[in-house]
Amino acid sequence: MPTWLVHGFRWPRAQVRIHTILQNLDDMAPEWIMAPATQTCLHNNFKKQWPELMARLPGLRFIEQYDPDDLTAKDQPYAYVCDQVHEIKLGIDLEEVRAGGVAEEQLAAISELRDKVTPDAKLGWFVVVNGDVERWAPPLEDEDDFARLEDEEDAETITLGPPPRSPRSPRSSVWTGSSDTAAGPEPERPSTSRSMKNWVGGMIRKARSSRSLRSEAKASPAPPVPPLPPMSPKDALDPQYSSGNGKASIPLRPAR
Repeated sequence: MPTWLVHGFRWPRAQVRIHTILQNLDDMAPEWIMAPATQTCLHNNFKKQWPELMARLPGLRFIEQYDPDDLTAKDQPYAYVCDQVHEIKLGIDLEEVRAGGVAEEQLAAISELRDKVTPDAKLGWFVVVNGDVERWAPPLEDEDDFARLEDEEDAETITLGPPPRSPRSPRSSVWTGSSDTAAGPEPERPSTSRSMKNWVGGMIRKARSSRSLRSEAKASPAPPVPPLPPMSPKDALDPQYSSGNGKASIPLRPAR
């Protein structure tokens, strides 16, 4: 894991968050100071606020401590604003590093920057350990499912299109987003009110015709049914009165 010997001051994580909010830094990740986008955002913000100090601190860096095995916290309490950063590979001679010291002008600049960022912080040398600079995360279990969800979300996006047109319309089928009066007038459509009146009139006439037929049927009496000729049940069952077609022939009553 990367380990550094740095010179600078501690920047408490809570103050990092406050700085991010007050400066409205959209590309800033307070919990991940060493992210490339956060580094760029912080450098640009410091150059904008304190251009003279940043000109005297060309090697300014932002370092943070991080323990990936600590599952109880998403970040560690301190980040570091450093004018000198020495990475420790296997070992380092502290006296040799510190013997080089810090230039007086550089020390004055980092002290003044400390007073503007966090006045109560101590300025000095620190050993910082970061267990995972890149913040590695396991890949998704099923990337195909994730891609399919994105496709479904895109499919649900409503796209504005041209209004529907009649296939008989003489205008072009390409919608330009504005009304085009030069292509010719629309074909005249039949009046809706006139069609409605004709339909209602037909229904009224039909109702009157049906009512007239019922009235005439009630007014004219049905013709009387002629009486059946007298015949006893015995004669009706006698075969001699049956005709050749299987139907009984009814004898006529002799005239008196």
